[in-house]
Amino acid sequence: MTPLHPEPRRATEVARLELAKLPADTPLIRVIARACELATAAICVERVGVWLYVENNTALRCADLYERSKNEHSVGALLRVAEFPTYFASLSIRKAIPAEVALVDPCTAELAAAYMVPLGITSMLDAGIFVGAELVGVVCHEHVGPPREWTTEDRDFVGSIADLLALRIQAAQVAELRAALRTHSDRLAAVDKAEALEQMAAGLAHDFRNLLVVVMGNADLLTLRDDLAPDARALIAGVLAAADRGVDLANELLEFAKPEAAHPAVLNLADATEEFLPVLRATLGSAHHLNYQRPARIGQVLIDKGQFTRVLLNFVVNARDAQPAGGEIRISLASVRLSAGTDVPGSYDMLEVRDRGVGMDRETRRRAFEPFFTTKHHGTGVGLAVVRRVVDRAGGTVRIESEPGRGTAVQAFFPRVSVSTGETAEHRALPTES
Repeated sequence: MTPLHPEPRRATEVARLELAKLPADTPLIRVIARACELATAAICVERVGVWLYVENNTALRCADLYERSKNEHSVGALLRVAEFPTYFASLSIRKAIPAEVALVDPCTAELAAAYMVPLGITSMLDAGIFVGAELVGVVCHEHVGPPREWTTEDRDFVGSIADLLALRIQAAQVAELRAALRTHSDRLAAVDKAEALEQMAAGLAHDFRNLLVVVMGNADLLTLRDDLAPDARALIAGVLAAADRGVDLANELLEFAKPEAAHPAVLNLADATEEFLPVLRATLGSAHHLNYQRPARIGQVLIDKGQFTRVLLNFVVNARDAQPAGGEIRISLASVRLSAGTDVPGSYDMLEVRDRGVGMDRETRRRAFEPFFTTKHHGTGVGLAVVRRVVDRAGGTVRIESEPGRGTAVQAFFPRVSVSTGETAEHRALPTES
């Protein structure tokens, strides 16, 4: 006999059914976003994200991260295996990671300082997404507030969501996923090319510097002789000056090529920028005026603080050099949402540095981020190449807006891992070269 008043379905069951009933032709990225929304409500967590392996399984890229209280989605952040090895090892050997006190749980503790504490996360429930026997990603459920106990129902639910996503990925044969992440893969190819150039530059710079040290040593010995004619002494001084400049150049190339000990962590770009202003003003001197107003609201991104300030310093120094007679340099930060018509849609925190200098023509803009390309008389051409590498590794992108004689605006877009409360993101379309 059918009861007159059937028992209401549980929230987890309703969420599973809704996700399973999405039409087969629903884009994979939309399926992932909906899964995040449903999961936050079903088990009452603040944040749910789906992270998928990229770069030959050396990193997880955020396909979607939903914050329930803010009703906001973010995409694009990167977690690298080399930076959190214990967490990644746990994913590969366990179907699920129920970390009730995540700050000290052996599987998740190494994420504590860099990721969980800044975001207020206390408990995590992660489930691997397996296509066949291959781990292709993870669904992360992140609880904000006092630590909570994960029930058997919670654990079964997150496992079933991971399985449903695996079926969608398998059905699509990962084609949609590859298309959605193609832009990042294209940038990765450029990064690989840059890294090969870096290795070559390191070897050449090291040998070149050693040869110059020999030249300088012998030139110094010659200057000690009493029988040198004045014109010969002047020539030797010129040799020493040129060799000294060569050593500086070699050192700059080695700085570009050496591995960087980056430790990404959740960062508020407004705090980091404000703290770095004295260094920027000292670098500029009195001829240039630095204009910066802290934004009312800004999200948070996952990047090493030193790497971010390196990007900021490079932008500001380039703006200074574009205005040799002095002038205003404007730094601005904003939360932006790039429209779906762009090659990198999603929510970002944007750093922009704008000057009123000489500007760039189309060819210079096109080549600006190439390693060793420079328009400066005494430049190495590695500054913006380093910038692009840093931003790419954070999962973001860089752009230049400039015209000859009309100044330049250089922009770095960093994918967010958290949205500011009450934030209204600006909508932008990235410029394209015509």
